[in-house]
Amino acid sequence: MRKTINANKNLDVANRVATLITKIIDNHRGQLESCVIDHYTDDMVNTWIQSLTRVKQTKHLTLRHQPGHMYHGGCIEFPPNSFTYPRLTSLSLHGYVLRTSHSFNNCQNLKTLKLSCILASDLGVFNSVLASYPSLEVLVLDISCFKESGPLKIDNKRLKLLQVLETKKIDGIQVSSTRLDSLAIGRLSCGKDDFVLRCPRLRFYRNVWLAGLCYNISQEEKNSGHEEFVVTTSDLFRYFPTASLSVSLDLMNTRQVEREEGESPRNKFLEENNKDHPFPNAKFRVETVWMHHFSGSEEEFALASCLIRQGTVIKRMMIKSTSFPARKKLEIETAVAKLQALIRKKEQWQLAIKCF
Repeated sequence: MRKTINANKNLDVANRVATLITKIIDNHRGQLESCVIDHYTDDMVNTWIQSLTRVKQTKHLTLRHQPGHMYHGGCIEFPPNSFTYPRLTSLSLHGYVLRTSHSFNNCQNLKTLKLSCILASDLGVFNSVLASYPSLEVLVLDISCFKESGPLKIDNKRLKLLQVLETKKIDGIQVSSTRLDSLAIGRLSCGKDDFVLRCPRLRFYRNVWLAGLCYNISQEEKNSGHEEFVVTTSDLFRYFPTASLSVSLDLMNTRQVEREEGESPRNKFLEENNKDHPFPNAKFRVETVWMHHFSGSEEEFALASCLIRQGTVIKRMMIKSTSFPARKKLEIETAVAKLQALIRKKEQWQLAIKCF
């Protein structure tokens, strides 16, 4: 339909294509693993949902409303319990207006929810929708309300990955999850003080949250949605002049630092430094690196020296040593002096390495 319909085509053509989509769904034999529909007209959407969930038992469903100049849709009244189906584990909606949350009642098994360009009559609709997903693990939001209201409440105990791309007319966001370990923040309609996190696994330093994107990685194991999450989040960096990246990493944990059996983290980083494709890659550059809890260990020194030698850090490397006793601080200062000696005077004249 996306290839067939444009602003110059008439509504009759759109309806004929919608009928063809219905026929294709009905003619499919057996269950569906995944289905993605881009549509311009709204008349058949609820019929598709009913067939795809109840009859075809689709696991991953994506519906994208694509309004043209002639077609003003999106204000679809989804029937109650439209997405309440036990086999549905992933739901992605784009370009709709939600007036109630009744269609999302008791979605016990849904693990992934993506709401893109979704407008609600009030914030209570979104809060009710999110409260209907006790098993939610991945949440992606690009949402807005007709009028400003209170905070968005994300209280999903199993939530692991959260991506807030953009919000409009939402005064605050409150996130509570004991399992959340990856977070990406785009353009918010609230200030950072109104973004409240109660997530013990998420090591998030608010003082380095700059205007734009903040992405925190703090996980011990890869999960099903992590790879896609990283890819989609990295695409966002192109739209922000400044961004923050927060990484919580245990260099001695083999699940977090991939290396050959028996290989030390120091050898890993120094070896990567000599390859044609340096760690993390040749194009990745940051103005400032903040290294919290830097102890001056061999592994930490190897990582810091790798970032300096490759020119990854441009202006400042800030190393926090205040959390250690005075005896340990002397060792850290010695390590910092060695890092300063690695600076190439001509190419890295802007770079400064300091303790704080």
